[in-house]
Amino acid sequence: TLSTRSIVIAAGAAPLVPPIPGLAEAGCLTSDTVWRLTELPARLVVLGGGPIGCELAQAFARLGSQVTLVEMAQRLLVREDEDAAALVAQALRADGVALLTGHTAVRVDASGAARQVLLRATDGTEQALVYDELLCALGRAPRVTGYGLEDLGIPLTPRQTITTDAHLATLYPNIYAVGDVAGPFQLTHVAAHQAWYAAVNALFGRLKRFRVDYHAIPWC
Repeated sequence: TLSTRSIVIAAGAAPLVPPIPGLAEAGCLTSDTVWRLTELPARLVVLGGGPIGCELAQAFARLGSQVTLVEMAQRLLVREDEDAAALVAQALRADGVALLTGHTAVRVDASGAARQVLLRATDGTEQALVYDELLCALGRAPRVTGYGLEDLGIPLTPRQTITTDAHLATLYPNIYAVGDVAGPFQLTHVAAHQAWYAAVNALFGRLKRFRVDYHAIPWC
């Protein structure tokens, strides 16, 4: 809260956990909860070949886990340049990570002595992976609940971010949003970039307002 008249909602995102049959009963790790582990899992299955999945797969492989990384697309890091993604895949394999691209998790079974996840390839073939821990790294969704947005009638975009104008103001000109909750990028430095605009517009908007500028956003 910057004043009695202006409010800035600065919020991040929560890990996405897909509705895979059996997953809710078996449970899984996410990028939020993986840090609570007190023992190294012997066999780790990572669902998702994005930045978080690749980072954690490599980290656990170097710590000594047998890691299998599962990605639905035909390659890792689908939002990155193909040659860069190929180098990452090469590095992961060199660290001992088994890569299963073009595979989708269709069911999780924790009823037996060993937990396993059933995978289906694009050609329809299936295989079961036995695991000790399952990590879901399938993206993150903006945290848009708990702020009373529904009560105020503040709309969301199709991507479930808070709808803002070019100055980061919401439906109400004295309520601003920044960070993952505002989009369009889930990057820490973008949130900091937005925070300057929201703070200045909230404090001095009656004199001058600034449109947030995304024309040169660093990405790596």
